[in-house]
Amino acid sequence: MSEFLQHDDARKNRILEAALIEFSDKGYKKASTNTIVREAKVSKGLLFHYFISKKELYIHIYNFALDTITNELYAGVNFADRDVLSRLYASTLQKIESYTKHDLFTSLFEKHAFVEDEEIIERTASASVKYSNESYTKIFTDIDYFLFNEKVNIDRSLDVVKWTIDRISFDWIKKHGNTYQAEAFDELREEIEVYLDLFRDALYK
Repeated sequence: MSEFLQHDDARKNRILEAALIEFSDKGYKKASTNTIVREAKVSKGLLFHYFISKKELYIHIYNFALDTITNELYAGVNFADRDVLSRLYASTLQKIESYTKHDLFTSLFEKHAFVEDEEIIERTASASVKYSNESYTKIFTDIDYFLFNEKVNIDRSLDVVKWTIDRISFDWIKKHGNTYQAEAFDELREEIEVYLDLFRDALYK
């Protein structure tokens, strides 16, 4: 199923789908706009009408991937539950599940590490920080502060929790890539539970 079905323009949808496949397979530098237009069955003029340049198309694809992962993260969290550690648990599992589901996104992000264009690096890094900050802001909003021990510095403690969860997620993705394995996912779930239980004992009343 297409990642871009929300677009009403079928030709634009085909361009984006072909571009995602090409960029995730070859990375930015080696990706060919000739291949993209051939697979999308459109003219190169139409491609550049929509996106101006290969660079703008790549950044659009990258941002779309970030946006999709973030929105699925929100959908996987029960924000009526004001326990921030429960929210972090749900959001982390949802994020990993999204990566395993969207294997082209995972490949895109892996190839992105080899991009050398400074403008692309700067703009995509800025977008990544923006999406990350927004997601944590949403997760940390309207939480139950009365769960915390009075002696705890809540802001600093949440930073430590965030860094820990991010590191666990990063290590899991690096180890397992985009290959979904139920046992590996269970292993991740158990590891997160162990750490969150430690934080619960250390930070909560």
